[in-house]
Amino acid sequence: MKKIVITILALLFIPAMAGAVVDELTLQGGHNIEVNGMTFIVTGLVDDMVIDTTTATFTLSTDSTVTIKSNDRYTLPVSLSGSDLSCGTSYSQKTITGSQGSSLVFTPDGTVCTGTVGGGADPVTSSPGGGAAVTPPPVTPTTPTTTTGAVTATSGGGGETTLTTDESTTAGVSLPIGAVTASTNIIVTTESQATVTGSRPAPSSRSIVGGYVYDFSATSGGEDVNTFQETATLTFTYTDEQISGLNESNLRVFYWKESTSQWVALVTTVNAETNTITAETDHFTYFAIMGLPEGETEDEEEIIEETTTIIDGDLIRNPNAEGMAQFDIYIVKLVGDKKFKRLILSPHVFESYEHFDKNGNGNPWDDVVDVAQSVMDEQTTSDLVRAVGDSKVYRLTASGDTGTKRWMNMTATQFRAQGSDSDSIYEINATDRNAYTAGVDVTVE
Repeated sequence: MKKIVITILALLFIPAMAGAVVDELTLQGGHNIEVNGMTFIVTGLVDDMVIDTTTATFTLSTDSTVTIKSNDRYTLPVSLSGSDLSCGTSYSQKTITGSQGSSLVFTPDGTVCTGTVGGGADPVTSSPGGGAAVTPPPVTPTTPTTTTGAVTATSGGGGETTLTTDESTTAGVSLPIGAVTASTNIIVTTESQATVTGSRPAPSSRSIVGGYVYDFSATSGGEDVNTFQETATLTFTYTDEQISGLNESNLRVFYWKESTSQWVALVTTVNAETNTITAETDHFTYFAIMGLPEGETEDEEEIIEETTTIIDGDLIRNPNAEGMAQFDIYIVKLVGDKKFKRLILSPHVFESYEHFDKNGNGNPWDDVVDVAQSVMDEQTTSDLVRAVGDSKVYRLTASGDTGTKRWMNMTATQFRAQGSDSDSIYEINATDRNAYTAGVDVTVE
C-alpha cells in the first residue's frame, strides 16, 4: 500500500469525486472530499482512500489517526468507534484511531448536529476570544517508537526501535520520514558472534565488541526491503569491560556486504562519555562493532565506506586507488537494476563534455564524486561505445591517456550470442571516439 498523508490548510480545496481512488497523495495543506453532495475536510495518515457516491472508505496504517471535519456541522457517522463528536458553533469534528489494515467507512447522511458538544468556536477560523483568526500550527506526524527491537515504520512518520541485550547494551535504529514508502516492519535481533563469524570471518586486525552481532531486517507486504529512500541512523552502546584492551577512538560499525563477502566499515561517530557509537546506512544486513587493540593504527587498506547514493550520469573515482588509477574517472550509467561505469580516457576527453559541468561553475572537475572501492565495484565496467550519429559499436581498450577502438563487426544476434549487453553501450562524442586508435575489428569466428 502507498501512504497518504493528509493535513489541514485553510482555503485549499482539492475535490475527490465519486468513484475516485486516491493513492500516494501527500499534501502540505488539507484535503477536501465530497461525499453524497457534502464537503468534508480529512486529516491524517492512511494507506488508501476510496470515494464513492455515498461513502468514503479509508484503509488505515499502524496506529493511524484520521480526523473528519465538517464546516456545515454534520454528524459524521463512521464504522469504527473513536472520539465523541465535537459539535461547535461553526463546525463538527470526529477523530478515529485504528490499526494497520482496518477499514474506516464514512457514510454522511446530511444530519446536522445540535448544541455545542465538545467545544465552542471553530479552532481554525476563530480565536478563543473572538478576535482575529487563528492559524493552527502544522500537524507533526507521529513517529512510531518502541523499545522491543521491533517497530512498524511509516512513510509519514518514519520509525524508531531499540533492543536491549542481556549484556546491558543496546542496538537501535531510527528511520526518518520518507525512508520507506509503505508500512514496513523493522526488526533488530542478536546472534552470537561465533555463529555469524563462522561463515563471515571478521577482519584479522579487528575484534568484535561484545558477544553479539546484530541482524537488522525490514519487510513490507511480505517482501524484503533492500534499500531505504533516506538514510537510517544506527545507534549502539557498549560497556567499558567490552572494550578493555581496545582503542576506543578507533571503534567502527561494520556491516556484512554479501556481494563481496567481506565486512565493510561505515563512517562512525564514537561518544566515549556515553559509550555510544552511531553510523548511517541505506540498507539492512548484519552489523557489528569492531575495534583495534590499543597501540595499533587503522590499516590503510581497510575499507571505510560512506553511505553514497550514486545516480545516472554521476562522475566517480576512488582517490585511494593505487598508482595512476587514483586519477581514473568513470561516468555511471544506470539501466533498470543494471549499473555500469565507463572510463573517461584523458583530461582532454573529459573537458570535451560540456554537460559534465553540473554545477555550472565552469569547472566540471568539482562534480567528480570520491567513493570507496567497494562503491566502484558495484558498477560493472563497460568498454562498449557508439559515437553520436554513428551506428557502429566499438570495444575500447585504454592504455594511459591513449587507447584502441575495435569495431564490433557482427550482427545484433551475434553481438548478443557472444555475451555482450546492449544496455552497456555508451553514446560518446567525436572527441572521445577519435582519442582512440582504430584496431582490428572484433568478429565472430
